[in-house]
Amino acid sequence: MNALKCLKAVCLPVAAIICAPNVTVAQDTGLGSWDWQAEVYFWGADLGGETTTGADISMPIDTIIEDLKLGFMGAIFAEKDDWLFFADAFYLDLGDSAGTSASVGPIEVDVNGSFDLKGFQSTFGAGYKIMKTAGTTLHATGGVRFLWLDGKVEVDATEAVGGSPIDGQVIRENEAGNNWDVVVGLRGITELNDKWYLSYYGDIGAGNSDLTWQASLAANYRMNRADLVIGYRYMDFDLDNFGPIDDLNLGGPFLGVKFSF
Repeated sequence: MNALKCLKAVCLPVAAIICAPNVTVAQDTGLGSWDWQAEVYFWGADLGGETTTGADISMPIDTIIEDLKLGFMGAIFAEKDDWLFFADAFYLDLGDSAGTSASVGPIEVDVNGSFDLKGFQSTFGAGYKIMKTAGTTLHATGGVRFLWLDGKVEVDATEAVGGSPIDGQVIRENEAGNNWDVVVGLRGITELNDKWYLSYYGDIGAGNSDLTWQASLAANYRMNRADLVIGYRYMDFDLDNFGPIDDLNLGGPFLGVKFSF
């Protein structure tokens, strides 16, 4: 499956599930009704960082798309009076394999390698409105960020004639772990006109990480039944005791669709 078909297979079913008429659900509680928004998006982020040995981690977005087996990126928001509740998450399953032949003395050897990397990240929490003007709304936020990674690497060397594994040349590595951090930040919306508005978010925190932070800025365009969103997002983890990874970062543009209900 090529990259375009893979992305369609991931995004279209998700969009179909959450695509609903733009209806406000009214519940007469005396405190007003909840306003809900759900967003599905594609984040074209490059993956970078550093291992505990000092080696660089570099996986550009074209490689991620090429190796993508499954992915989901989405967010949901609920707002009522001065309060905001939110959750943002993405899941990626990457994998690839390759083979080559080599000569080890008089023996011809087939070398086959494969990797599989699964990752899930979610930031969720609550916010309280601290500023409201004619054009701008700003919430102070607090929440939790969770990161889970599971990586597998396998290299097999097999004798080309006879097909028997060569002693000592079968390598299998498996590293998995999770990370919890507490974060505080700001989330705001600034109206530009009746069609366009800016949305922005930033946070910083620590916990299992020595430091984690993220920032995003997006331009939003209101359509009849949904909003089109385009922006840039960066996220960084300064990890501590997280297997072989010492630093991890993701950054790049994103494109999404936001639905209100």
